[in-house]
Amino acid sequence: MELENMFYIPEKDWYKLQAWATIAYDKDKNEISGLMTAVPQKDGRFKLSDVEILKQENTGSNTELDGQAVTDYTMKQAMKYKNTNMKFVWWHSHHTMGAFWSGTDIKEIEAWENDSYSLALVINLKEEYVFRVSVWKANGIPINKHYDTNLTIERSKPKINITDKMLKEYKDKCEDKPILRNSIHTFQGQLAYKKQDTMFQKENDLVMENYYKQAEKKLEHCMDGLVDGSMSFSDYKRNVKEINGICKNNKLPFKVKPIKGSRQTVMNELMTVFPGDMFEWEDEVLRDKIVYNGWNESFGGGWYGN
Repeated sequence: MELENMFYIPEKDWYKLQAWATIAYDKDKNEISGLMTAVPQKDGRFKLSDVEILKQENTGSNTELDGQAVTDYTMKQAMKYKNTNMKFVWWHSHHTMGAFWSGTDIKEIEAWENDSYSLALVINLKEEYVFRVSVWKANGIPINKHYDTNLTIERSKPKINITDKMLKEYKDKCEDKPILRNSIHTFQGQLAYKKQDTMFQKENDLVMENYYKQAEKKLEHCMDGLVDGSMSFSDYKRNVKEINGICKNNKLPFKVKPIKGSRQTVMNELMTVFPGDMFEWEDEVLRDKIVYNGWNESFGGGWYGN
């Protein structure tokens, strides 16, 4: 059987996904996510079903599932089916945006790496979707290939049905993640306080690592805001300029790379990169030391007032 014919979702499950996406957008203009099962059938295909939302924190461009809730769901379904060949599907909505794999989505897909393959689905309110089969290993051999393929929707006509039970469950499980503002000046003040005489001392490296992480978080907030429409193009450019001004004034060895062009050109570029990819470093060795070694993520404060 060809890969494009192997996966299907019944009408009721497809429209349950659409109902959750509709609730999240109508109530909070947010994305929403959850899990479902992919269980092998006698005809060789996999049926996608058991659509559920879990405890989570959401914004207009991101969604984070609670780890314990994920464990509880997978254990419950594993006990229900007792089928070692079943898989779990991570799904989430892009509400009014297109159905595509964002940088954040790629990170989540990578988090589901295992000894065989994993499944992921993005939907939007136009009933567009992208469905991905990520093959990690085959008989112990590392493959690491990703295939965007067809998901057959077995339906007769559109019929989204939002129930009172779903509205209550959404209210109980989905938390609107706050966007913290006025953080540039906090960052600037803390830099002035924390700055050391030499950057190569371990304590200073710890400080620099912390503030790089805060800069990356701030940039990620700006990128998400531009993409989901909560931040204007002029505000995005102003924030990037302020970040780079702080980096320059404090002689930090990194800055945000500017992207030239129209708002749409910049958005198209941002959708294909991670926030960390947007930084230029004066010293690649120092970059690797700060970005990839990672001493202590909880050191110090930062823009977000941790």
